[in-house]
Amino acid sequence: MKTVQAEPEVASEIANVFAEAAAGAEAYPEPLSTAIRGLVMRADPTGRDRKSNYIAFLLPSWIGMRTGADPALCRDLAVGNVYAMLHFFLLDDMMDGSDAGMESKRALAVGQLLHALFMERYGRYYPPESLLWTYYRTYLAEWATAVSGEGLRRADPRNPRALARKSAPVKLGAVAILLAAGLPEQIADMEEAVELALASLQLADDWADWREDLPAEERSNAFLTLVRRESLALPEDQPLQERLVLQAIYRKGALEQLASIVLGHGERLSGLSDAAPGLIRFQQEIVAGILNDVQATRDTTDKLAGGGGFSYFLSKMQDL
Repeated sequence: MKTVQAEPEVASEIANVFAEAAAGAEAYPEPLSTAIRGLVMRADPTGRDRKSNYIAFLLPSWIGMRTGADPALCRDLAVGNVYAMLHFFLLDDMMDGSDAGMESKRALAVGQLLHALFMERYGRYYPPESLLWTYYRTYLAEWATAVSGEGLRRADPRNPRALARKSAPVKLGAVAILLAAGLPEQIADMEEAVELALASLQLADDWADWREDLPAEERSNAFLTLVRRESLALPEDQPLQERLVLQAIYRKGALEQLASIVLGHGERLSGLSDAAPGLIRFQQEIVAGILNDVQATRDTTDKLAGGGGFSYFLSKMQDL
């Protein structure tokens, strides 16, 4: 998939957010502060040629630009979101049996410290009785439901709310800005807008990771659900093999189907009143990346199909 690059001013703000997040590690003794700083630096997408999920860091600013929020508030929430993102990253890695680059006991300890740093940033503005924490508990429950049920049922590519649940805590930064602006009535529309963007991101990630997710994690990959149920109409008990996925991509239009879904998310997002322009641009970048891949697959099909037949074409897919 085409790399999603932040605009220069966006990249500058991301660099500032991560620098402040790294500095926050000094609140803890060694070697824990070094471990936190290392995680922050590894997550910093600044200057790297890779896809970035920078919605997690910039959503407060995107909503804040529309509401006239204090930039200091937006920055603190963004830094808090970095800590929260890394906290959930460590939890996800532990659930998946990975070591997160450190021994398991240390990973769990660092995760708790990251959560405390997140709470401290948000707590500067939102006391325990704030309505914000009711939303936080809701989003935490959505995340927990998603990760605990992963693999038990197939991910549904046409259910954006369900696809967004694993990233539900991201929405908290936007709620925080709307509550600070005295605009709680806009929260429902904001939630839908963010969920459409997060679902688009998840679909793009599932497309990029389908080989890695086949066959062990097939049920968790929404693109592979699309391939199985809509492109190939396979019975549930028939194994989905790489050869079949390639046929779905290059002969059955599976990637075009995925692009259609994500384009639909973009249309819904743009049609929402008060949708933040930054959020719309982020989703449009995801669409552009998938459409670029659609064109690339068409070009590959045309070249290889004209040069020796589809059997030869499939034999070469591993090298592409």
